[in-house]
Amino acid sequence: MEHDPLRIGFVMLHTSPLDVPGTKDAGGMNVVVRAQADALARAGHEVLIFTRRSDPALPRRTELRPGLTVVHLDAGPARLLAKGEHEGVMERFGELLDAELRRSPVDLLHAEHWFSGIAALPVARRFRIPLVQSYHSIAAPPESPLGEGERPESPGRLAGERLLAREADLVIAVSKAERRTVLQRLEGDADRVRVVPLGVDTELFHPCVRRECDEDRDWLISGGRPEAIVVGRLHPLKGFDLVIDAVAAIDPDRRPVLRIVGAPPPDGDDYVRALHEAVARHGMLGTTAFDGALRRSDLAERIHRADIMLVPSHSETFGLVALEAAASGIPVIARDTGGLREAVADGETGMLIPGGEAGVDDPRAWAEAIERLLGDEELTKRMGEAARAHALGRSWDVSAERLLEVYLELLGR
Repeated sequence: MEHDPLRIGFVMLHTSPLDVPGTKDAGGMNVVVRAQADALARAGHEVLIFTRRSDPALPRRTELRPGLTVVHLDAGPARLLAKGEHEGVMERFGELLDAELRRSPVDLLHAEHWFSGIAALPVARRFRIPLVQSYHSIAAPPESPLGEGERPESPGRLAGERLLAREADLVIAVSKAERRTVLQRLEGDADRVRVVPLGVDTELFHPCVRRECDEDRDWLISGGRPEAIVVGRLHPLKGFDLVIDAVAAIDPDRRPVLRIVGAPPPDGDDYVRALHEAVARHGMLGTTAFDGALRRSDLAERIHRADIMLVPSHSETFGLVALEAAASGIPVIARDTGGLREAVADGETGMLIPGGEAGVDDPRAWAEAIERLLGDEELTKRMGEAARAHALGRSWDVSAERLLEVYLELLGR
């Protein structure tokens, strides 16, 4: 069906699409928004991404490609804020967004995370345009087990997420698991929640080439250790401490190298310090690497040179890094929770490990799964090939096409 190009405004209050995933508060959400926005712009639509200026050196507008522009709004101090501090700048951000749209109108606003949604909701109402809401993560009540979701890092989060479930014109979920959470925990309207599956760049994330594979095989034959990799923001929700304890539970002679990729959020120094202390306490300094955050091309190389990916997150709406590992042809061991059940086909592309009672995990269960995979080359190869085949069926162009269908349905086109 023919239709005119759309003008789409993405709203990302607390993190910028220019940030490297794994730094600051940047993570999977940044990858998703950047990839979908880029695909929409390549398809001929005009996309504006509105975000808060966190550095005085950032220009007011940055064109990422024809049709895709990042606009920085001066809401609050031009520095990094702890995640919970963003609630205090939502109103000002909304005022500045309103002023921008008076100069440059859009057909709809798509808010990413609840901070953005609360800031954008009154603006969308004043301009009489639809508001689409994506959560990317959903808070659980403070007294609930860690596995049920993120902690509400600011006072208004739980109420804000529920308000948006009622008031946004449409809610986008990235998985069936997230859709269920929106309906059950936030009491959303089933008729106004759509699932838009995520994609993956299967050219950037690909299996090792023959020379690399041969080098890795020679390394193992000569006595080198296999490698397990874990990727994400260094935050308690991501479960890096569990991975360290799990590898420590493996006999020192059989332990893999553990590669940790990511950086802490602005308020995460205490957790990072605890991770380094745990590595030292377990005598793993010589077999553990903290790589910090990596640019996408470097991350892709690190992943496809690893033997397995570990995803111990207590809560994930999907788990994009698991799909990136699949595209790289390596199996994933992940927590059996949320969207990870859709990202990993248990027994086919990887393994799912149940959470422990009352949120207490058993590192030995993870250690056994790691040893099983690393000790069975044929199983690892078979799962890696199945994972790659699974990932080839997903692309960001397909994800953006589905998102566009949802937009057009909402606009009545």
